[in-house]
Amino acid sequence: MDIASTDRITGDGSIVRGVRYGAREVYLPLLMESDSVAGLSRMRRELNRLLAPHLGPVEIRIEDPATGTDRMIRGYYREGLDGDFGDGFHGSWQTLGLTFECPDPWWLGPEQTVELRVNPGSKPFLSDTVPFFPVILAQSTVQGRFDVTIEGDGPVWPAWEVLGPGTDLVIARGTDRIEIAGTFSPTSPVLIDTAAGRITPDRWADTSLRSRLFSLDPGQQSLTVTLVSATPATLVRLTYRERYLEGV
Repeated sequence: MDIASTDRITGDGSIVRGVRYGAREVYLPLLMESDSVAGLSRMRRELNRLLAPHLGPVEIRIEDPATGTDRMIRGYYREGLDGDFGDGFHGSWQTLGLTFECPDPWWLGPEQTVELRVNPGSKPFLSDTVPFFPVILAQSTVQGRFDVTIEGDGPVWPAWEVLGPGTDLVIARGTDRIEIAGTFSPTSPVLIDTAAGRITPDRWADTSLRSRLFSLDPGQQSLTVTLVSATPATLVRLTYRERYLEGV
């Protein structure tokens, strides 16, 4: 935890300017066992190659049968594979303690997906995963309002995938809006990644000035999706992973 504060010029204490979570260290105890000393050395070399930091981060996943939780965090291996050849090494088996540095300190839950499609009979968006309340605004404009409950300890940064046909997308939550004008192709999906602040392919020229790639806060979120000229082939997919301060 990083707390930025400034001492008071007069009086006691300080004024807190901001609070943030810094990079996290994850310590992983490990028991390696083989049928020979040579076999143990091979295992250690293979693990070294697997965890090499220059290859990028690895996923550390914790599954807790007692609570049913499944969470993961991404980190870079920093130390521990050298081991202790005094107390920890026993010929064909060895105890190690691996340390990983995780730039994003949040543990992530399983990926959650909500898919919205058009009902060919009445032309509202439909979802099989969340309660959904469709509203037909005009002959060719369909709007859907639905609620998503976000668990976890912090806001999530979702990804929106839009596959046409359709034009003039609006995704809204209260005063927060993502508005992209123009046509959406039925063969080339548009991905709106709010975490990276990226729209692929680039549609920033079509995005309104009041648009903001907003996050979803813990609790119930009421969202609306509007798309002109949607058909039964149109798809809007919301994907997110809830964030937690603890791994279990």
